[in-house]
Order: sequence, then C-alpha cells, then structure tokens
Amino acid sequence: MSGHYSRGNVILQVGFKDLLLHSANVRLVPIARAVLERAAALRAATNLKTPDAIHAATALIEGCTLFVTNDALFRRVPGLNVTVLRDLLPP
Repeated sequence: MSGHYSRGNVILQVGFKDLLLHSANVRLVPIARAVLERAAALRAATNLKTPDAIHAATALIEGCTLFVTNDALFRRVPGLNVTVLRDLLPP
C-alpha cells in the first residue's frame, strides 16, 4: 500500500482505505502479546520478515480461513491457507 502513497495514486489509496475500514470480510485486529510470540516462532521457522510473520501469526490466531497475498513465501507457514493472486492469472 505504501507504494501507492509514494506515487500519489489517490484513487488506490482511497480504495485500500475503504477496503480495510468498511469491508464486511476484513477485520482489523490489535497486535497482542500472543501474536508477537507466535510471530517470533514463525519467523524463526520460516525466515519470513517480521511484518509478514506478524500478519501470518495474526491470521492463524484469529482463525483466518483464507490468506490472500502476492507473496508465495507465506506458503511456508504451516496451517495457513494461502492463495497467491499471481497464480490465478492466466499464463
């Protein structure tokens, strides 16, 4: 999302903000100690970057049924049902 800010793409900025704040299928969850502990373990086991490990840990703890991303590295996370958007595009 930050790329859209640095490029000044206001339409995408507003779209992402609307998705995050008003979507029935997206819920923002505060970061708790349990998430940080799980993230540390995931980072050690999968070599994900810290922010990615926090996202994955949150998804696992909150019972996320589908994790949508463009980063195939999330497939390293055991128990996380990952869909990589890039894989849905025709060749």
